[in-house]
Amino acid sequence: MPAKRIIPSMLLSKGRLVKGTSFKGHEDAGNPITTARIYNDQMADELSILDIDASPNKNNPDLETLYQLSKRCFIPISFGGGINSIEVAAQVIRAGADKVIVNQAGIDDMTFINSLSTIFGKQAVVFAIDFTSTLDGERVLTKSGTEVTSYSPRELAMLAEKMGAGEIILTDVEHEGTRKGPNLNVIKEVSIGLKVPLVANGGVGNLDDFVNILSETNASAVSAGRILQFADNNLIKVRRYIQSKGIHLATH
Repeated sequence: MPAKRIIPSMLLSKGRLVKGTSFKGHEDAGNPITTARIYNDQMADELSILDIDASPNKNNPDLETLYQLSKRCFIPISFGGGINSIEVAAQVIRAGADKVIVNQAGIDDMTFINSLSTIFGKQAVVFAIDFTSTLDGERVLTKSGTEVTSYSPRELAMLAEKMGAGEIILTDVEHEGTRKGPNLNVIKEVSIGLKVPLVANGGVGNLDDFVNILSETNASAVSAGRILQFADNNLIKVRRYIQSKGIHLATH
């Protein structure tokens, strides 16, 4: 069985690290470079970084922060926010990212995923799916979580895989930043039959949540932010606890 991964997630706004709840109420959470170096030293498998200002404000992604961060970290970096063309994706990779995270542009035109995969390789393309619960079941959200689509998370994940995405990151917007626990049912549903890695994101509130995701679903990795920013839940402690439950984690 492939080794599982733990991926710290970082949200960028105006060159600073921020944290919020359900994509809202973002507050300053420190220097992203300092935080990234800590995760690097604590054996993170990868960093997932999202510029939350780029797409809503139609800005270019924060390439300078990415570049400075990549010079100081020696682990893979996935970067998203404002990646809406091949040119922008190339700039992000030149600035130090190993993977590009695509959301809105891929939903608007799924052939964009195929183009990215063809040019940069399947392994470099991560498709982000944000979802929420509705009266009709779970539905994918777009435009930074403000608009509901007709897609179910599983339907869109399978389509993205077919179009060339090499990885899917699945975020429960209702649970994001709340620490009230992951939506295991949706993670299970989306991960069944998916041939590319699935990264579960949103709601991790304690160490057992990591274990439950990695042992009860086919998710390949867990991405978490808020819980890892607390001193008593540093990444080394998290990894040791998960391994103590018999789960094989990637080694460095």
